[in-house]
Amino acid sequence: MKTIKLTLALLAFAICMGSCAMILGIDSNTLMKIQKGMTKEEITSILGQPMHRSFDHEVEGWRYEKSISGAPGITIIDLGFVDGKVTYMDSYEKYTNPPVAVYPSVEIGGEAPSRPHVSGGRGMNERDFQSLYNKVKSKPFKDDQLELLEAGIGNRGLSCKQCVRMMSIYRFDDDKLEVLKIIAPNISDRENYDEIIDALDFISSEEKARNILGIKK
Repeated sequence: MKTIKLTLALLAFAICMGSCAMILGIDSNTLMKIQKGMTKEEITSILGQPMHRSFDHEVEGWRYEKSISGAPGITIIDLGFVDGKVTYMDSYEKYTNPPVAVYPSVEIGGEAPSRPHVSGGRGMNERDFQSLYNKVKSKPFKDDQLELLEAGIGNRGLSCKQCVRMMSIYRFDDDKLEVLKIIAPNISDRENYDEIIDALDFISSEEKARNILGIKK
């Protein structure tokens, strides 16, 4: 009985230490060792196994959470791989419980939930939009892409054409609608809403988009 308890205790300790190792144990020079073109094997030899993985078409995303000596809190390290080699890297401090604006979900056939339309903000010029588009697209994880999109827009107005271009980052309608929910209050040329509707593949998605945009049937 004592042997079984000891074995279980050692197993639990090993699991705990393995989990801690995923977060701890790198110094301030580690990030400088990561270079574009490195293989997955080279990355795991430096950072170990990733805590999270994702796939988006040809891009595979890895995420690490590490405590770096000399840096406060936890550092997030995002890596993107194409054909097994690093093409993208980003590192930033992990914020706990950031304030997030929560809006009611949209139901087909129901009234669109009211969200204040942005007014008085300046429009986003093409250069700023292209810069934001490139930054959003370069993120390997969708949640990070949408978070960056919302932060990057601020109170600036966007055209329907710009909205469609940002939606085009994604292949599936559900993802495009998530983009639309973020951009909808900032759209400045409401008379061109049809451009957004036409960018969706399914009738059900078009109905959801109309609800998000507050278009009456």
